[in-house]
Amino acid sequence: MTTLVFLVLFFGLLILGLPVAYTMLVSSAIYIALAGLPELQLTLRASGGIESFSLLAIPMFLLAGNLMNGMGVTERIFNFAGVLVRHITGGLGHVNVVASILFAGMSGSAVADAGGLGAVEIRAMEQAGYSRRFAAAVTAASATMGPIIPPSITLVVYGFLAEESVGRLFLGGALPGLLVGFGLMVIVYLLVKAGKEEAPRLPRASFGEVVSAFWKALPALLAPVILLAGILGGVFTPTEASVVVVLYVLVIGTVSMNFDFHQIIGALMATVRTTASTLFIIAVSSVFGWIISIQRLPIEIVGFMQDMFVSQAAAMALIIVILLVVGMFMEVLAALVLLVPTLLAIAHTFGIDTVHLGVTVVVTMMIGSITPPVGLVLYTVMAVARVKMGELTRALVPFYIAMVCVALLVAFFPQITLFLPDLLMPKAQ
Repeated sequence: MTTLVFLVLFFGLLILGLPVAYTMLVSSAIYIALAGLPELQLTLRASGGIESFSLLAIPMFLLAGNLMNGMGVTERIFNFAGVLVRHITGGLGHVNVVASILFAGMSGSAVADAGGLGAVEIRAMEQAGYSRRFAAAVTAASATMGPIIPPSITLVVYGFLAEESVGRLFLGGALPGLLVGFGLMVIVYLLVKAGKEEAPRLPRASFGEVVSAFWKALPALLAPVILLAGILGGVFTPTEASVVVVLYVLVIGTVSMNFDFHQIIGALMATVRTTASTLFIIAVSSVFGWIISIQRLPIEIVGFMQDMFVSQAAAMALIIVILLVVGMFMEVLAALVLLVPTLLAIAHTFGIDTVHLGVTVVVTMMIGSITPPVGLVLYTVMAVARVKMGELTRALVPFYIAMVCVALLVAFFPQITLFLPDLLMPKAQ
């Protein structure tokens, strides 16, 4: 009876529109009271949920992204992407995607991409003659690569929850992230080629322009190289790598980009706000997940799936459907803490590699970040581009299709994810 009240209260508060984090907190607190458990369990489970060394990477990667936004790195990255692909049919649409790929290798956050680099991308595309809705749609879709391509704050959280190597997860996200970018570029090309979107033809950049843009962007482009080289070389862990990247950004910002103290303070304040909300979600989700586990709901779900499905492919297909639906209604980190225990039980039952599972989860959940009603990236781009939700979501439809196709490829072809981790960071036998 207590479990039924707990679930009804949780879904009821969600339907009423209470934010997911507060919904989990309230329903968990009421369950603890009704079950006669010590009230101290609420604070113990919440505080214990964020007592992890690996979670220190979250504020550090956020800070690195905010610092780079503040020092004007976004413009340099956009200009470098421009000289590489602006001449292809679709012009600045492709530049938008490539710039997001490069920025994803530094920030690890979709919202940082959409809010920082997105403002530069949308302004440039509008000035070149693209419609605002198309510019906003490409920006929103390309921002989803931030948590897929390493470094990734979302994969850090998954690694913490699944007790999986963050280094292997980072490597696992590289090829799927690039595959998402390729899929988005194909959609841009097809839309422009079919005349669905007007796009001015831009001249191919000269060799001198490429060299100049590369030289200006080089300090920023070296950040992900240093990060991955250090992790693969065993110089530092992924968590320590996040601190190294922040120090590197501070050095290059001070030396070569005239970074000042006020910009550092602004970046710190933005990081504190985002980190506080992120860790709050993880903390209350830990309490909620603990209640779910003691009620044996993951075991019940796995037992049901064993009766209904007999193959790994069928289980993976159901996971994709669940993630697509949940992603529309829950913020990614909250959904991770809620779903990962059950998904891990399914993975162990059907022999799914946990790195493959994690990358599949993140790729699929990122589709939810650009779908109503709870898409954080969607709302960020709406604010930056000043477009209405209906207008933006209609423009995003072709990109939704591309991203779902990529999610299915990643789900059903594990080697897309596992090739690099197995090659560069094989599991100890």
